[in-house]
Amino acid sequence: MHPFDFAAADPDYYEPLEAGPADQPYLPAKPPAGWTRHASGPWMMWMPPDATLPDQGWKVHVSSSLGNVQRVLDIVTRTCAELAVPFKHLAAERFFLVLHEKQADRVQSGKFCAAYPPGPEAAHALLARLEEALIGLPGPYVLTDRRFGASQCVSYRYGAFKDSYTFRHDGTQQPTMRTADGAEIPDDRRPEFLLPPGVLDPFAPPTEAASDGPASFGGYTFERAIGHSNAGGCYQARAADGTRVFIKEARAHNGYTAGGQDARSRLREEHQTLLRIHASHPGLCPAPVELFDYWENSYLVTEYIDGETLMRWVVRNSPAIKVGTQASEYAGYYRRCLPILEGLQAVLTALHAIGYAFIDVNPRNVMIDAGDRVRLVDFEAVQPAGSPLTSVMGAPGYLPPEAMNRKLFATLNPRYLDQYGMSATVLSMLFPLNNVVQRSPEVLPHIRSGLSQHARIPEPLWEHATRFHPQPQDAVLPSPQDVVADPVAHLRWLRDMTASRLEQMATRDNPRWIFPTSPLGLRTNTRCIAYGTAGVLHALRLAGRPAEPWIITRLRDESLARHDQVPPGLMFGNAGIAWVLASLGEPEAAARLLSAATSHPAAAKYSTLGGGAAGIALTHLAFYQGTGDQRQLDAAWRLLEERPRGAALAATLGPGNATGLMHGRPGIALALYYLARLSGNDAPLADGLQLLREELRRSLPTGDDAIGFPVSEQDNRNFPYLYSGSAGYAHVLLRYLEGTDDQELSGALRRCLRTCTLQYAVYAGLFQGVAGFSLILSQAAQLAGGPDYQASATKSATALFKYAVPDPTGVRYLGDDGLRFSADLWSGSAGILLALQHVISPHPDPLFTLDQATESNLAPSQVTETGRR
Repeated sequence: MHPFDFAAADPDYYEPLEAGPADQPYLPAKPPAGWTRHASGPWMMWMPPDATLPDQGWKVHVSSSLGNVQRVLDIVTRTCAELAVPFKHLAAERFFLVLHEKQADRVQSGKFCAAYPPGPEAAHALLARLEEALIGLPGPYVLTDRRFGASQCVSYRYGAFKDSYTFRHDGTQQPTMRTADGAEIPDDRRPEFLLPPGVLDPFAPPTEAASDGPASFGGYTFERAIGHSNAGGCYQARAADGTRVFIKEARAHNGYTAGGQDARSRLREEHQTLLRIHASHPGLCPAPVELFDYWENSYLVTEYIDGETLMRWVVRNSPAIKVGTQASEYAGYYRRCLPILEGLQAVLTALHAIGYAFIDVNPRNVMIDAGDRVRLVDFEAVQPAGSPLTSVMGAPGYLPPEAMNRKLFATLNPRYLDQYGMSATVLSMLFPLNNVVQRSPEVLPHIRSGLSQHARIPEPLWEHATRFHPQPQDAVLPSPQDVVADPVAHLRWLRDMTASRLEQMATRDNPRWIFPTSPLGLRTNTRCIAYGTAGVLHALRLAGRPAEPWIITRLRDESLARHDQVPPGLMFGNAGIAWVLASLGEPEAAARLLSAATSHPAAAKYSTLGGGAAGIALTHLAFYQGTGDQRQLDAAWRLLEERPRGAALAATLGPGNATGLMHGRPGIALALYYLARLSGNDAPLADGLQLLREELRRSLPTGDDAIGFPVSEQDNRNFPYLYSGSAGYAHVLLRYLEGTDDQELSGALRRCLRTCTLQYAVYAGLFQGVAGFSLILSQAAQLAGGPDYQASATKSATALFKYAVPDPTGVRYLGDDGLRFSADLWSGSAGILLALQHVISPHPDPLFTLDQATESNLAPSQVTETGRR
């Protein structure tokens, strides 16, 4: 599911779709007699008496346009009832609209009903009956499937029927199925029709030879895809005369708005709007060329606008995300921003003058050419400026909060939405903390103070960026001046307010979580260190906040009851939960969970710290350090010794030969360091150093004498973060370089720590944000010494005021994706609390390292008895 889907149910916290307000359900007009039904997420499942699902087979999907949902459901129900085939359907219109909206997951695209026939013959009978009954009714193409016959609505794919999965490196589930000889393979779900090895399609019509060249139809040759959404694609193409053009695709009966308008309807309206605007004011919009239909989709052809989006321009030019930039570079950047602001104002003023409002003003819809001139693109949301709003489309953080209320948005002035969007766009040019600012305007003085340390922000920029966010009279956050005057005292205040609000987020009656988590937490599990209760309790314990007994009991009991549903790793599964339970006085449960982690297949499949053997080995070493049980040390040796070496190691890391502490070589090196330290055998140190040197060869510059690391061979984003990037690499190097004088690695550590002095990141969180920089700089002060690192850590921690969302009872932070609050260690309040605590009062081993004796209530005899495999 798309992260937006987890933000639809609750205004404050991420939740699955079905946790939202009740909706009028979709139900068959004549439910099948004697069948049982039960809800499963956003789906309603129907089962005939005494039926059992096969493990896998030919899955039949039926799609529908919004207007035909009830008719299609009744036909599917009647047909499946007559053939005794189990089926499911989306349970309500709210689910239909969310899973068919523009930003929905393309793997789910078009699916309304799914049926599970017991074999190929039954599948063919069902396909034939449904084709006959549904022919002539419109439905979207299901991207994962192949259509059957002449019906638009009926399609099929081969895949798993029952829940069967393995765990990926990050703890998420990979659906699986079996080959004919019983081997487990991925049930690969991508937006294209795929057949598993050895399976032939018995329903396929004769195929035509595929073209080897670029796609060409409608008089255009498609050169490259610029992007895809559930509503369609965007492409660069050439007309027959060689002219470069932009083509926007709208898929039939998909990409719905909350009001029920589909992508093709919007594309036709956009074409008409472009024609009128271009006739009235040429150059104000991309010049329309034509609108044409091909197959079932519509294509809008326009002038190709040279340049880059404002979002990309900011990433490429902003000095705030580069290390070592000078005051003159900030001043020069602001000078370039001013004409862009003026150009955006001029374009919107001209648009308003001819009677239109753009509505969806955000940096992705503003193009900047080589001369920093402004053009607007994507006129999909444009509406008459003098008429009531009919629908609102826009990016989070760039629409006023009241526009997200369907009862209120029709009363809003369309020009107001443009003014708000322009203001938010200007803020994003300074730094894109729009979602935080919407929740907490109090952070604006901290943003301004941080940026103004380098160069004064021109008043027109700041006035436009903040015009819709007046400062509250009863502010909770201290002023930037107060923080500068006494940073340590105010960091203590921020720590205590963060801890207090974190404790209040604990919920007894939510069946999914005790502490609110991120979308990744809802996709993995809500008990692990990274995303769940274990990580929160770890941070609270280090901050001197003992957990309530009921929380520990629930964590223990649910972890034991569901240990086989959770991955094994340190950050994402049972090993990490075991470590935390041991520290909380639950040795027997801890030993059982660690045993389950050690014997799990993923322990051999992945070598990584976050989800594989290295993290499990490190947990065994923690148990050994606390108990002296030789079996724990032996288990750690075995796990690390059995990992692949050389080129074969890449297959056991994150996808694409991943880098980083969590999914790459540095995490393995960390476990090897402690294996050597605790065993007295230096051989693992040589292995670890080799891994660190291999990682260093992949580093990239991030600024003046600073380095970062690409995420993987497929993902070239140059990251500075703790989970992947400079901070995580420094976390390991700080240990290896104690008492040594390796010039190459010492230089690498210095450049990584320089990268960690960045004061801005999109998120505040520990593993992918500013808090991670603070923690690593503080550890550098603790392990490498020197006042400069501690001063840098303190300064970094004060930057967290820019992300703080206060209320009278405490402070919260937006988690991953920045749409909702999270308590988790990875991206939310717990990780920020851990970093603040370490900067103020360093604690040994804040992030599951073994530099000093681990505080534990484990008794040696207990671990020896219960830890036996």
